[in-house]
Amino acid sequence: MALRPLRNATITFGLVSIPVRFYTATKSEDVHFNLLHESCGTRVNRKWWCPYHEKIVSSDELIRGYAISKNKYVTFTDEEIEALETDDNRALDITEFVDLSQIDPVFYEKAYFLGPAPGGGKTYHLLSTAMKDQNKVGVARWVSAGREHLVVLRPYEDGLILHTMYYADEVRDFSAIDSERGQVKEKEVKLAEMLINELTEERFNPMQFKDEYRERLLDRIKAKSHGKAIVAEEKEEEKGGEVIDIMEALRRSLEGGKAASPRRAPQRATAKGRKTRAVASRKRKAS
Repeated sequence: MALRPLRNATITFGLVSIPVRFYTATKSEDVHFNLLHESCGTRVNRKWWCPYHEKIVSSDELIRGYAISKNKYVTFTDEEIEALETDDNRALDITEFVDLSQIDPVFYEKAYFLGPAPGGGKTYHLLSTAMKDQNKVGVARWVSAGREHLVVLRPYEDGLILHTMYYADEVRDFSAIDSERGQVKEKEVKLAEMLINELTEERFNPMQFKDEYRERLLDRIKAKSHGKAIVAEEKEEEKGGEVIDIMEALRRSLEGGKAASPRRAPQRATAKGRKTRAVASRKRKAS
């Protein structure tokens, strides 16, 4: 099924202008639940309560307000917000080109496909081809939905994709988290590098991964819809304070094995067991 364009825009760099259309690049497959009234099973509605008038108000009675002091707001209607977004604001003005590796993924927010609008096909494919040949992405600014976005345009498949990004002041400082640093030995680093090399693939294949939790949840939903009760499995008691030998864990990971299980005491062979092993031995010799 063909995707429907969300909005129009124009990519500009230098004196070049390319009319494009936005398309949703991703979709959520999360399982969503509705809130029901437990006693009757009816889905409840969300209401907006005005404590001043002490009544429920409808959505068409709502406007946006920015707090400038306690209980004092500067208000805007949707029309006033939209009026701030002029045609010039909707231009995707590329200010610079950089290598893709220069941008850390922590800055990526949302993704949109960019397709050529009527009359922009040739310059659209010219830009995407030139960027792909040089492994470059374009950094641009774009105003939409009441804010100015920092965006990145990059080659994707046979065209372009756009990523909205977080600004630097929107990404928290990593040093603010508690981070315990232990002394790492050179042998441990070498073993870790060997394990990384062992698990390294030439290309990433997203099709090999699937949401197993979602599948289990949908299975439970199907079972419950047919009247089957769900019984929670008893969880094993978690072990706390277990000391891990890093070197041993790395070695076993490279060998593809797990921690050795406790040895069982040797059992005396029964007459039936000896007879079974003897038969199996004769079969192996005969083959």
